[in-house]
Amino acid sequence: MGNFSIKEDLLKLKGSFITNFKGRTETKRCLVIPVDDSGLYVGEKGVYLNLTAIEMENPQFKETHCIKQSLDKEIYEALSEEQRQALPIIGGMKPLVKKAAPQMNVGSTFDGAQAVENTDDLPF
Repeated sequence: MGNFSIKEDLLKLKGSFITNFKGRTETKRCLVIPVDDSGLYVGEKGVYLNLTAIEMENPQFKETHCIKQSLDKEIYEALSEEQRQALPIIGGMKPLVKKAAPQMNVGSTFDGAQAVENTDDLPF
């Protein structure tokens, strides 16, 4: 199994939005995600977003999987079929492909010390 690149649109989580928050010294653009409305899970050591990668039958744009939010069983079963179908695709996943390093052809070598003629002109 190889490595994958995953891209998510967090604005597709229920209730999320971007706003500016003014602090003491500056204003910053922030992403706000309501924890209770969005389906995030608050644990002892963090806040978690559970995701599922679903393999696509007809991959597009080199993405092999679509990413959907994975909801707790009780929450998912409480949804109507229409609500389940309306759950948004929040991202995509594609395999990372390593690029081969370019090969260098070395035909000859030279002594670098001989190439420096004026050591007073070096930048260090």
